[in-house]
Amino acid sequence: MMPAEPSDTSDLTKPGSAVKGRWPRFCAALIESLSLHRRLPRAWCWAAWLCAALALACALYPSDHELRYHTPRGGQDRVAVVLVEEGLRHVNTVVAIVLPLLQRDLAGLAQLAAVTVVGTAATHIPKRLFNDWVVAGTRLGQRPLDEDSRHNAPSGHSSLASAAAWFVCRRYGWRWACLLLPITAATMWARVMLDAHTLSAVLSGLFVGVAVVLFFVTPRRPAAA
Repeated sequence: MMPAEPSDTSDLTKPGSAVKGRWPRFCAALIESLSLHRRLPRAWCWAAWLCAALALACALYPSDHELRYHTPRGGQDRVAVVLVEEGLRHVNTVVAIVLPLLQRDLAGLAQLAAVTVVGTAATHIPKRLFNDWVVAGTRLGQRPLDEDSRHNAPSGHSSLASAAAWFVCRRYGWRWACLLLPITAATMWARVMLDAHTLSAVLSGLFVGVAVVLFFVTPRRPAAA
């Protein structure tokens, strides 16, 4: 039997709610979204923390630059890589923003805001915190082919694509997975092919995106008849 989902915040955003006005309702829904993790069923809570642990483990993985990244991958010369990097990777973000607007889902917008704020912090704080750490002879902040580079992991492009995809799928239905999850994988692949990140960095970004969605997003309840 599947664990019960925590309650949606839709009641706070209805016109008949005790909270009046769109902006106050949005703020109330945002506060409610940020507290959802306290009411997660145990299985969901374990899944979210597992993803967070995997994100941390991947960020701390000492990629061997001399062994795995000693020659350029030449992604900038491949049409498919450029198409993903310059255009396709933005589809997830656009869908995640447009769907709540089209459906007038104020609770969804609040949950997306929570995912964005927490996901950005969960990506950029470790980037800076671990930048100068050396593990097994590798500085964690070093990107492929540039010893002076910084902020390798987690990959921000990967965490953004992942969070947007999982937000849409969890909030609005898994039929969106056929479109958005391949784009997430393509975004991760493009970042590696462009020598912008190590494999462990894009995997770390992937798990950051999944974790924040599990913590702060609920499926949308069907409208009452």
